[in-house]
Amino acid sequence: MSDPITGGCHCGAVRYTLSADPLWGGHCQCTNCQKFGSAGHLSNMVVPKAALEVSGDMLEYSYDADSGNRMTRSTCAVCATPIYGVGSGNPDAIVLRVGSLDDPSIFEAKAVIYTDSAVGWDTVDADLPTFPKMPQR
Repeated sequence: MSDPITGGCHCGAVRYTLSADPLWGGHCQCTNCQKFGSAGHLSNMVVPKAALEVSGDMLEYSYDADSGNRMTRSTCAVCATPIYGVGSGNPDAIVLRVGSLDDPSIFEAKAVIYTDSAVGWDTVDADLPTFPKMPQR
């Protein structure tokens, strides 16, 4: 890894530093991501939990995801910017919201998941592999 990856919320109350390379990146078109992102998909990077340092007050919301895991989403307590999520199926990883990166151009999508929930107007890179649900590890 070259330089640490940094990011935060819109108002600046939450800041983070990632000191490791992302494990995976992709676009999720599940209905939960559509609702939480108010868009057709969310772009996410999976990162090692131990490598992410976060400062600032966060609000958490937990629910049962389509995958069957319990998902907890964390947002800034002041401006509600989505920052990350953690799933019960992989508690050592964080699903970081690409929109919260200081430099989102570093993001590299590897796939599109939950395409069975995609809306017709939300098109993503046609060259990426697609999966109707969560791919098996």
